Amino acid sequence: MQNNFYLDYKKNGYAISEPLLDKKDIYNLRAELDDEFKDYKEGIILGIEKIKNQNLLKKVIKIFASKKIDNAVQNIKNSINKNVFLIPKFQIHKNYHVNLKEFHGWHRDCSGEMSYDYCKNILFDDKYFFSKIGVYLQKNGEFGGSIDIIKKSHKNFSKIRTLLRKIKSLPLRLVMMMHKKFNDLYFAIPEKMFMFFLNAEKLYPEESSAVFFDSRIIHRGSPIAKVRMQEVNYVKGQYHAKLPQEKDKYSLYCQIGTSEAVDSYFYDRLKRENNGNEIAVWLKQINTIKEVDKNFGEKIDLILNPIKKKYI
Repeated sequence: MQNNFYLDYKKNGYAISEPLLDKKDIYNLRAELDDEFKDYKEGIILGIEKIKNQNLLKKVIKIFASKKIDNAVQNIKNSINKNVFLIPKFQIHKNYHVNLKEFHGWHRDCSGEMSYDYCKNILFDDKYFFSKIGVYLQKNGEFGGSIDIIKKSHKNFSKIRTLLRKIKSLPLRLVMMMHKKFNDLYFAIPEKMFMFFLNAEKLYPEESSAVFFDSRIIHRGSPIAKVRMQEVNYVKGQYHAKLPQEKDKYSLYCQIGTSEAVDSYFYDRLKRENNGNEIAVWLKQINTIKEVDKNFGEKIDLILNPIKKKYI
C-alpha cells in the first residue's frame, strides 16, 4: 500500500489499492458467487447477513479485513488524526447496472445530507471522512465493471464555496435535463462526448483492487456501452440487468468513516420514509462478522458506539 494513499484520496476524491486477491482466488471466488446467486435471474444486492454459503461468507469478510485494506485505513487515521474503520453496509452486488435509456446514473452518496445544516457542518469540515469501498472482481470495459467519477467534484465543500460548487455542477445539470427531456437524442450521442463535457473519468482498477471513493464525489457505476445494450436484458425501473454469463459483474461494497461522518449519515437516513430500520441491519451485519472474525467485528463496534448511544 502506497504511503501517499490518503493524499491521493484527498486530491482526487478516490484512491485505489493493490489487488487483494490473485487470479486463482478471483476465479474461485467468482465460482462460489455464481453458485450463491444461481437462484436469482437478474441482478441483485445481497447483504452479507443473507449469504448462505459459510465458506463464501468467510472469504468476503477476510477480503475486507485484509492487511492491504488495513494499511490504507491506518494511513487515513494517521493523516487526519481521527479514528476510522470499516462499517456496514457490507454487500455483494451482482449485475447492478445503469440502464442509460432510463437513468444517467450520476449521484453523490451524501446528497440527502446536503439538505440539513447539521450535516453540512460535518461535510464542510476539512477532516471529514466518509467513503465507500468497492472491490471489483472484473476489469472495467464495454460491459461495465467498476465506476466513473466526475473529477474534483468532491471539492468546494465549504460555506464560502457553495456558489462555486453549484456553478461547477452546471454541466451535469444540462446533461441531466437533456437525458430527461430529449432522451432519444441523449442515447444517440456517444457517451464519451458526455464524459468529456462533464470532465468525467472511467476508473480502471485491477481486478480485486479496493477503490475508496469520497461520499461527496459525483459518480456512477460504469454503464454498459450503448452499442452493447442490445445484448443485455434490463429490469424495467431498476438498476438490475441480465448479462451473458461470461460478462457477469460482481462488486463487493462496504463503507468507512469517522464517528462524526456516520452521525451525519444517520441524521439524514433516519429522517427518510421507509428507511428499513437501517441501524438494525448494521447491527445484524456486525453480529454476523463477529461470528466469523470476533476482533474485526469488535473494531467496527468501537467506532459505532457513539452512534448507537445517540440513535438506539
